[in-house]
Amino acid sequence: MKSVKQVIVVRKDLKIKRSKLAALVSQVSSKFITENNESKRGDELLVKLSKQEAEWINNDGLPIILGVNSQDALDDLILKAEMLNINVNTTVKHSTKPGDESILLCASFGPDEDEIINQVTGNLKPI
Repeated sequence: MKSVKQVIVVRKDLKIKRSKLAALVSQVSSKFITENNESKRGDELLVKLSKQEAEWINNDGLPIILGVNSQDALDDLILKAEMLNINVNTTVKHSTKPGDESILLCASFGPDEDEIINQVTGNLKPI
């Protein structure tokens, strides 16, 4: 099987503190599991993984953290990934004030084959 990875893209323009960034990355990295939970119970997970997802987990997969400079740039990556059928999950800060918009903080792409993920994130730099 081909090499598999997961990429997390964060917004550098928000200047998120490192401790908060670590929590966001951890949360969005695991969403491909938690968002697909088929269990009816709250105390268990029942998830069907793709070959790529299972390989990534079984090989101690660590996400690669990259950055973009704006929400527009992240929105463009998400759209491109969705057109390529890449699993995308996001973390959004929801506004607590009426009338304020929610803010897209970061997105995970994959796990999937390197060459597929690279079509979306291959030109980005690590944060």
